[in-house]
Amino acid sequence: MGPALVSLGIFGGGLLWMVLTGLRFEYLITNVYHGDPGEAIWSLDPLFTVIAAVPGLILVFVGIALSFQTAPEQPKDIKSEVGYHQINLYYIGEISLLVTSIVSFVGFLGVSQSTIEMNHVSATIMGTILITCIAQLLSSVLGESIPRLDSLKLSRDVAIVLAMELFVLPLFVIALRLYTWSFIRWTTLAITSSGFLGLLLLAPRFLNPKSKSGTEGEDNA
Repeated sequence: MGPALVSLGIFGGGLLWMVLTGLRFEYLITNVYHGDPGEAIWSLDPLFTVIAAVPGLILVFVGIALSFQTAPEQPKDIKSEVGYHQINLYYIGEISLLVTSIVSFVGFLGVSQSTIEMNHVSATIMGTILITCIAQLLSSVLGESIPRLDSLKLSRDVAIVLAMELFVLPLFVIALRLYTWSFIRWTTLAITSSGFLGLLLLAPRFLNPKSKSGTEGEDNA
């Protein structure tokens, strides 16, 4: 999982940085300067240039930290090929939700700076999706720290709420015609696609409660 996060942070984070800075530059020269100002994006908006690089840096640092953790010994009699596939899909789903939370964070920062009040609707929904994704990623930790709380049930309920939010976001963007701003359009597309992909990969865990023991055994080991 560690090397995968490092690769995602370097390549995916770099691609996300180029897309975000390109969209920001397009917005500046179209709506602020009304023409090419003759300066690079890091000169026009240095703060956003740094913020756009934060998601990739977070993935790289988390991946490096996980890569240096020693791999525990696994009992051979309780592991099967099917179990490994389920665990891998579960981790990929968690990574997809991590990408969703990072893009939601960047989208919230970018849209909330707009002076148009209608854009603040999408910023509010993106911020809500960010909080829900964090709750989903930390559901197992919350289940262990809070007595009489089933982590699987909490994760399932949070996933249902997240699915509703992912469904509402594009509806509001289309209804309010916010897709005319390319930043909101591409950010919404990235949030919904990665979010639904993560929930789709996590769905077998909710449909088959027996897989809970396998994932918890992997996590505890």
